[in-house]
Amino acid sequence: MDSMVCVVGAGDRVYVKDSAGPDVDRTSELGPNPPDYREYEFDLTTRRLIGSPPPAGDHELLVFLDRRFGTPDRLMRFAEEGHLSKGVLAGLLEIDDRRSYLDACAAIELQFTKDCAAKNDPCLESGCSAEGEVCLQPLLNNEVEYRKACAAEWINRFTNPRSRITAWKN
Repeated sequence: MDSMVCVVGAGDRVYVKDSAGPDVDRTSELGPNPPDYREYEFDLTTRRLIGSPPPAGDHELLVFLDRRFGTPDRLMRFAEEGHLSKGVLAGLLEIDDRRSYLDACAAIELQFTKDCAAKNDPCLESGCSAEGEVCLQPLLNNEVEYRKACAAEWINRFTNPRSRITAWKN
């Protein structure tokens, strides 16, 4: 299951818990253990909230979900901003389209590795340990940019409704 955790905070402001790092995850603005926040999980593969529906007072959550994920175009804009991982995006494509998408992401990963190696500032004193292979460090150091690059490849496929899983066909 590929889901997003949404948090409704004070003043009914909605945040997304995002693993793409502090540039993307704004839930830190809530502070430690805020007393009056509510968490909800939205399953991107079914386009539904998981668990109990939000109370009527959390209308802002439904508005937020509609603005971010209400249509395929809105989801593509959200992905384009680097919010979704390659794995989540792959899960939203039909099986036949996943391999070409993952191959394109692998090429992006290799390019990030080559660009890092070209800087001649290796992570290890002995030099780059990933010659000819993908290194995780440049992806971690540039996670949002990496996600955006993979999202661009995903959007190339997701634009075609036949490439989408059933929940996102229209």
